[in-house]
Amino acid sequence: MVLHRAHRSTLGHLPFAAFEEAGRRQQLLLGSIDGQVCGYVLYSTPRQSTVKLVHVCVGDKARGSGVARAMVDFAVAQNPDRGLLTAHCRVDYNIDGFWRSLDMTPTGERPGRAARGSTLTIWARRIGQMDLLEAAIFASTRPLAVIDTNVVIDLYSSTDLSRPDRKESLGLTEDWLVDLVELAVSPEVAFEVNSLEPAEERLRVRAGMNALTPTRRASNMRGIADALVDGMPKQLVARDPSLRNDARHLADAILAGADYFVTRDDTLLKATGGWVPDAYGTAVVRPVEFLRRLIPPAAPTPFRSGQLESVGLEWTPVSASTRELEDLFLDRDTHEKGTQFRKQLQAALARPATVRLEVLTDDQRRAWALLATEVTDGTLLVSTLRVGGGPLGATISFQMTRYLRDLALSQGLSRVEIDEPIIAPVMRAALETDGFSGHPLHALLADVPDAADIADVQSAEEVADYERRNWPQIVLGRPVPVRVVPIQPRYARELLGFNETVLRTRERRALGFSREFVYFAAPMMRDWDVPARVVWYVTKDHGAPEAQAVRAVVAHSRVVGASVMDVDDAIERYRSLGVLKEREISEQSKRGKVLVLRFEDTHLLSAPVSQRTFYRLLRENNVTTSLL
Repeated sequence: MVLHRAHRSTLGHLPFAAFEEAGRRQQLLLGSIDGQVCGYVLYSTPRQSTVKLVHVCVGDKARGSGVARAMVDFAVAQNPDRGLLTAHCRVDYNIDGFWRSLDMTPTGERPGRAARGSTLTIWARRIGQMDLLEAAIFASTRPLAVIDTNVVIDLYSSTDLSRPDRKESLGLTEDWLVDLVELAVSPEVAFEVNSLEPAEERLRVRAGMNALTPTRRASNMRGIADALVDGMPKQLVARDPSLRNDARHLADAILAGADYFVTRDDTLLKATGGWVPDAYGTAVVRPVEFLRRLIPPAAPTPFRSGQLESVGLEWTPVSASTRELEDLFLDRDTHEKGTQFRKQLQAALARPATVRLEVLTDDQRRAWALLATEVTDGTLLVSTLRVGGGPLGATISFQMTRYLRDLALSQGLSRVEIDEPIIAPVMRAALETDGFSGHPLHALLADVPDAADIADVQSAEEVADYERRNWPQIVLGRPVPVRVVPIQPRYARELLGFNETVLRTRERRALGFSREFVYFAAPMMRDWDVPARVVWYVTKDHGAPEAQAVRAVVAHSRVVGASVMDVDDAIERYRSLGVLKEREISEQSKRGKVLVLRFEDTHLLSAPVSQRTFYRLLRENNVTTSLL
């Protein structure tokens, strides 16, 4: 009673009868040193599974002697059938370190009874035998992963709390992971979450942690933690004292038999290097590396773009972020930091079942573009959209916008949204030209136009503008001139991407990324009203046997310019957009003049229309014009 009176300001009032009752129930323990009483513990058992510490009191001279720990451990030993040890303590007493010394963790808060208002922290520790859930998890044959505080906060805090790198951690919420691994947390996480501000975020994260199984603190945790610190590079420990707390997290994971300790702490990852798995059997990994080591379900069906394949390019899945890849696509114009770009890639790689990260390469394994996409709520979400430098950097950007539309439509989606944090100016210009708008940049998609959307689209100019911004929609029933233009197969392969065999590819790779092309012809097709449509009728190569003739309509395009000009001027201005050599362009001319048709947005037909069928269609629609 002398001890109680001396510390009544923090212990609170308790009548003598309560001490007598606790003694009668054998729930009042005395601690002594050299025969001198120096502390007491008074506890209760309010529920079947709980031991509640009502008073834990140690005299000033006995602080730090270990007598408090001895009394609490004795109380736990006296109640082997109980599963939880709890205590409530006012926050403003600032004795969190004491409760930590008892291996208790903060699990919640409630209002206190003080007249001027107070908040009580609820401290807890699992005791006794494991419950059925714990036993099932720790006896499971699945890998056990203990996750660090930074990952826990990423997972359960609201979007109002700034966590710029949380996307990597969110990979742990993927549905496919549920049946592959058991997730748990160290008691240290609760200590660190206890200092999270604001209070509503702290409460939110604590509630979320209920979905995770906490590991139990073993008596030899501190010895393992000290050994871990001793094994870390001394300069790192001196520079970052928090590594000592991190070692406690890791020690808890090791003693729980965890296969993985998952953290975003770069310093801890560097300090543990590759030696901890060999010494203790627990791998210290980032979320993205942890997920990469597991076996995800089959990836989404790969989309194959005939337009890109026709220039010998292919998409290759990216399974890990490499320095070479980062150097290729880092945006140096905006002084982007390599660490930030690496985290962006890791966020994509951390969700292998839903996010597809791919690099576009040629036959010499040179990288041209980097793309990360996922499907969510009917939207193709693009989280990474990078194009390499070089002479084709600008050209490929325009082609990529159509590729995104094609990719989304192939999966029945109605929207493409760009979530890339750094959009290069040329890429942004390409997207906006292609009809992407708003913040974030997005485009609504459809295979065919809605009647209400095109009610005011009447003139050929309005049709061209609408189709350019809403590819692949085509507006029919409007006064848009149509011409039929013959083209030899060898030129159709290059200009239109037409393949009469599955082996044919464009010889000039650059053309595969162009949105606008040029067709040079004899200046006989005059009086062009543009914009117009051109229907491409593929004939036969000069000198080739008749058996190699195609003689079918294979595609249509939109003509945006038609002019008769001097051969030299045509060669100077448009040679890079066509496929004819200077000699061939000159051969098309009459009196030094050549017709230059500029066209864009070529649509290959799903199947060629034969000459006989095409002529029948012309007759049925009363079209009597010459094919030329």
